Amino acid sequence: MIRYGVVGLGGFAAVWARSLEDLEARGIARMAAVTEMDSELLAARRADLTARGVRIYSTVQEMLERGHGDLDIIGLPVGIASHAPLAVQAMEAGYNVLVEKPAAATVQDVARMREAKRRTGRWCAVGYQFMSSPVTQWMVDRLTDGALGRLTEVRVRISWPRPASYYERNVWAGQLRRPDGAWVLDGPATNATAHYLTQALYWAALGQVEPNPIAEVRAELYRAKPIASYDTACIEARLTNGVRVLNVTTHAVTRTMHPEALLLCERGQVRWFAPEERAVVTYADGREETYAADDGYDVHVRALARVADVAAGKAARPICGLAEAEPQVWCINLAFESSKGVTQIPEAYVYQDVASDGSEAVAVRGMEEAVQQAYEQGLPLAELGLPWARPGEWIAANGYGAFPLGVELRRWLGVL
Repeated sequence: MIRYGVVGLGGFAAVWARSLEDLEARGIARMAAVTEMDSELLAARRADLTARGVRIYSTVQEMLERGHGDLDIIGLPVGIASHAPLAVQAMEAGYNVLVEKPAAATVQDVARMREAKRRTGRWCAVGYQFMSSPVTQWMVDRLTDGALGRLTEVRVRISWPRPASYYERNVWAGQLRRPDGAWVLDGPATNATAHYLTQALYWAALGQVEPNPIAEVRAELYRAKPIASYDTACIEARLTNGVRVLNVTTHAVTRTMHPEALLLCERGQVRWFAPEERAVVTYADGREETYAADDGYDVHVRALARVADVAAGKAARPICGLAEAEPQVWCINLAFESSKGVTQIPEAYVYQDVASDGSEAVAVRGMEEAVQQAYEQGLPLAELGLPWARPGEWIAANGYGAFPLGVELRRWLGVL
C-alpha cells in the first residue's frame, strides 16, 4: 500500500484525508504520516490519527528527515505560496511529491520546481483532479482521430458564488501576496476554478504541453468584493498551434452556474460538463457520442489513486505533472500583465446579499448573464457593452521570464 506523508489537516487537506481513507479501504494508499502547525486542530484529530497508525511529526523538516523508508509520497495540500518552497524541499530530501493546484503562483516558482525535479530525479504531480478523469483522455482521442477536423476554439465558463466567509478562511484568500511578501495572486482562475482553465489549455494543446504551448494572452481582471486581488476574470489565450481559449469565471455572483466547456472544431463540437464528468460529441452530420466516467471513483479519490499508481510502478509518470500544470500559471501571470492589475467595478453596479452561512455576499448586477453571453458568443466581457468592462492587451509569452515584468503592473503592485 502506498504511503502518503501529508502536510496539513485543515482546509483542503481535509478532503485529502477523506480521500485517503477511501483508498485505504481499497488497499491502494493511506495517510501514513502528517504534520500540522495548528495545535488545536491537531489535538482534535490526534486520537483518531493515532488509532489509525498515522505517525505525527512536529514539523515538515522532521517528517522529511525521519520518513525515509516509511513514506512514498509527500503530499502538499497547502497554501499557494508554499507550493514551490515545500515541493523543492521535499524533492531535494529525496521524495516524490503531489502538490495541490495550482502548481505555484509565478512562472519563476514553477521554473524552480522544474529545476529541482531535473536535479533530483524525483517527480512532482499537481492535484488537478479532472486531469485524471477518463473523460479527459477520451476527449483528446476524439479531438485527434480526424473525424472532427481541426480544433479551433475552447470556451469555458464558471459562476461560483463566494461569500465573505470564503475570504476569511485564511490569511491569503483574495490576496495578491502573503503577509511575508510571497506572491499568491489568488482569484477564481488562480485557485477555485483553476481546474477548468487547465483543462481548456490541455485540450487546446491536444495533450501536447511541452514545450510551453502558450503564445500570447489577453485578459480582463476585475473585483467587486473588498479584496486585494480579483474575483472575476476573462482570459483569452492563443496557443502556438493556433487554437484560441476563452475562460470566463467569477465569484461576484449569487447564482451558481457549474463549470462547462465548449470545444469548436471544423466538423463538429464537444461539450464537457464537469460535475457529471460527462462529454458529448456532436458531429457535423448530426451523429452524437456521449461518454461519462464510470470507474467508481470520486474525482478527488481518483487523483490520489493515479499518483499512487506512479509510486507503485504501475504508471510511468503522473497524468498531471508540472508540464501539464504550468500553462495555467503562465496564463495567470500574463493575465495580470495584460490587465495591468485589477480593475475595480464601480459601486453603482454592485449589490450585497446574505449567504447561507450568514456572511455578506458581494455581487455584480447582471454578472451571471454576462458570463453566459460571453461563453455563448465567444466574446470577452469588454466586447459585450458592459459599462464597467475594460479590455486588456495581448502579451506574448515568448521572452517572459519572471512575474511581474511590465512597468505599469509593477507600479500598480507597488514594487517599482
